[in-house]
Amino acid sequence: MWTWGDERVDWAGINDAARYISDYLVKYGRINVRDYKEKYGTVRIYCSLGWSQFHSITHPRHCYARYPKWLWSLDCRVGSKVIQPLNRIVIRYHAWLYRRAYKNAIQKWPHLKCEILHAADFHELLKGLDDDCPYQST
Repeated sequence: MWTWGDERVDWAGINDAARYISDYLVKYGRINVRDYKEKYGTVRIYCSLGWSQFHSITHPRHCYARYPKWLWSLDCRVGSKVIQPLNRIVIRYHAWLYRRAYKNAIQKWPHLKCEILHAADFHELLKGLDDDCPYQST
């Protein structure tokens, strides 16, 4: 979307918006945010909605096991089966929270609205927020 070094772009604002959305998702929803960054002048948040096991709740930013081997093994075998039925409720809450995080970021950085929305993972959850952006969401 933008070329690095373009002085018309608020690069710090894009990074701040990415950090804000990531922290919001982890803090209020324990959503697994694997990474966040600025890329080509857009906010990138790499996350997944729902939980796969208890480790997803206790360590939402970690891709690798933070449990001792015996507990990790137990969590993979038993925790995943216990958590899956909860996802019907949790995913709805995560979807609501995802939209709210992006909406809050747009309110904090209104001049970066299109940069915030352009590279979102779940565009279907953000319908209506990008109506006045000059391009279609991908």
